[in-house]
Order: sequence, then C-alpha cells, then structure tokens
Amino acid sequence: MTAKLKHQSHFTRQLATLVAAGLPLLQALETMAKSAQVAELQSLIARLCVLLENGSSFHHALSQVPYFDTLYVELVRAAETAGNLDAVLERLAVLLEKRQAIHAQIRSALTYPCAVLAISLLVVGVIMVWVVPVFEGIFTSLGAELPALTHSVLQMSRWFSNGGVYYAMMALVCGSVVLRLLMRNPFFQLWRDTQVLRLPIIGSLVHHMQLSLWTLTLSDLLKAGVPMLEALEVVASCSTNRLLGMATIHMRTSVSQGVSLADAIMSVSAPTAKLRLFPLMLAQLVAVGEQSGALDNLLAKLAQQLSSQVDHLLNRFTQLLEPALMVMLGLLVGGLVVALYLPIFQMGQLL
Repeated sequence: MTAKLKHQSHFTRQLATLVAAGLPLLQALETMAKSAQVAELQSLIARLCVLLENGSSFHHALSQVPYFDTLYVELVRAAETAGNLDAVLERLAVLLEKRQAIHAQIRSALTYPCAVLAISLLVVGVIMVWVVPVFEGIFTSLGAELPALTHSVLQMSRWFSNGGVYYAMMALVCGSVVLRLLMRNPFFQLWRDTQVLRLPIIGSLVHHMQLSLWTLTLSDLLKAGVPMLEALEVVASCSTNRLLGMATIHMRTSVSQGVSLADAIMSVSAPTAKLRLFPLMLAQLVAVGEQSGALDNLLAKLAQQLSSQVDHLLNRFTQLLEPALMVMLGLLVGGLVVALYLPIFQMGQLL
C-alpha cells in the first residue's frame, strides 16, 4: 500500500507539472512513459496511452486501470468537465503527498519501538533456552526449595526447550490467518474501527487523521465542481474507517432529503451517539461555509488545523511509547534476573 501510494503521488505530481506547462495530455503521458523507472508505472502509462488513442476520456481510462480509487477518477472526471485538469491534478498530488506523509510519520514513530521490542524478545528467548537451564542444573545440585517465581521461570524454560518456540510460531501464523479472514468481514471491520477510536491517545490520533483526510477530500471534490451528493458518496467510499464511512452515507441520505450538511453532521454527532465522530466546530464551520458559499475553502483550512493536531498527537504518542516500552522491558528482563538469583540470595542469608 505504501509503495502504491508513493507511485501514485509521483505519477500525479509529474503529470500535473507537464499539463500545467502546456503539454497535451497524451504527449505528457508519452513523455512520462519514456522516463518511468518503475516497470509497473511504465506498463500503467502505456495502457492509459492506448486507451486515450482509442478515443477514451482520461477519467474513463483511469477507471479501466485497477490502480486508481474512486476519488481519483471522480476528481479527474470533474476536472475534464470544468476544463481545469492541471489545477485538479495539483490538488490530487497534494492530497496523495499528505497521505504519504502521514504513513511515513507513523512508520517512523513505530520503527524504533518495534526494533527494540524484537531485539528484547530475542534476548529473552536466548536466556530461556541457554541460560536458565544452566541455573536449573545449579539449583538441582543444591537441592534447595525454589521460590514460586523461580519455579515458574524454570517451567517456562523447559517449555521453550521442548519445542515451545515452534508452537508459539504456529499459533502466531494461525492467528494471523484467522485475523486476515476476520478483516474481510464487514461486522468485524465495524467493531474494530469502533474499538480503535475508543483507545486512549491512539484513538484520538486515528480520529484526527481520519477527519483531516475526510475534510481535505471533501474540500477537493467541491473545489473540482463535484456536486455535494456525489462528493459525499465518494468520500464515504474512500474512507478507511468503516464507522466514518457509514456516518457519511447517513449524512448523504439526509442531504438528499433537503437537510443542510451542517445539520446532517449534527445528526451523526448527537450526544446520544456512541462516539462523537465530528466535532461541533466542524458543524459550525460548515454552517458558516454554506451560508457564505465558501464551504470548500473553510474545509481546506480545517484540514490544515486537523493536520497540525495530528502532528502534535503523533509526537505525544512517540514520547509516551518509548518510556512505556522501556519500563515493560525492564520489568521483563529484571523479573528474569530476580527469579534466577533469588534462590542464591536466600541461601546466602541462610549461610
């Protein structure tokens, strides 16, 4: 997903630059095909060129290639109708680059803790398989009664030495397969997305990320001239959070019945709702935007504010994650050391 997003962003940025420079669309794509260094992109652009040469519109050609989502195709379709393809491609490039930046931030924040955790688990595994049996031999020769903590560590070490690692790996593989199957279930996806939003710090981070992309996507669609009902449908289909997507569909139904977008947002953010998906400030800004006719600009500004909050929450999450991880690993390794040396300390007191 990350590589695909990177390629989409590069493709869109390069195409926007060439079209803005005055090159015809087909000539711009042919130029990109010659300079493409990724085989997948080169094949993709060649396919688009063939479709355009056969008389297909650009948005229809994009829909024939299983590489671009509904949002991308709808924005290009609206741009072709309005005649502002260069401006819309520029906004698409910004949107994709923003998504890529968010993914890069999350990956960067999790790389160090995951590396530390993996190394620590490896160290604990080595201790369990090779170090603890040595201490077990010493304790057996002494014939002393072992504390409960030491006895538990020795039993765990025997389990590891007798093939427990393979059982753990098999359980991990089976668990991942079951989880992948569950991820395809709509009810499980809804439950998962709901529970994630309720988590402390992480839930707020994910919520702000989703709202930032939601407002930015809706703003770009409205700026491109996509009607409100179609824009809400596209935003719902592009939402990676199923709960937010369902709320957007509900909003679209309300708007189709003559309700304003601000009132529709309030209806899905009522105090009786299980989760307040949309802040009151969003509904108030949308109401002002609908009255002034500048809804797209206000949504873009709100997206920038939410993006700043995402950066702040991500930094806070990183600052809290590292010490929490250090404490957890300290307790794990420290507990092993105490369990192995506790019988020796007790015998030293007896002597």
